[in-house]
Amino acid sequence: MKGLVRPKPPVAISVEMGYLSTAFSTRTIAQPVTPMKNSASVRNLFSLLAASAALALGLPLAAADETPKTDGPVTVTGEVLDMACYLDHGAHGEKHASCAQTCISSGLPVGLKSADGKVYLLIGEHKPANEQLAQYAAKTITVKGKLVSRDGINLLENIEIVP
Repeated sequence: MKGLVRPKPPVAISVEMGYLSTAFSTRTIAQPVTPMKNSASVRNLFSLLAASAALALGLPLAAADETPKTDGPVTVTGEVLDMACYLDHGAHGEKHASCAQTCISSGLPVGLKSADGKVYLLIGEHKPANEQLAQYAAKTITVKGKLVSRDGINLLENIEIVP
């Protein structure tokens, strides 16, 4: 009968002891599973992995700066932050003012977030500036100080509050 398609015999595939066995009816063919040694796709995969590893290892080394970048005296206006709560769970603003004042008064790091979103760690002349800044928690103030940046961290040191 023309036009009828005969079904193919059942095929079973199993993996036993590192070999791939394919069974057609009663005949078994066993071939070891080996990597495609001469395959262009395998070479491309290894090249991609090597390039990714080089970038992953090289970029942090290129980004690490041995000497701090000093911009000298600057004046910055922004919101006084309790850095612990800000970094931990993004707390800032008037709703967080009381907690920020408590945390800053207790000695936790204090910072300033400018209108452009840049955050600065604030310190006095080689000492904390917490006592003078606690009363300004969650308020907008202007400070003047020496800007130093290293590894993505911005520090305003020797700060003075500008009236």
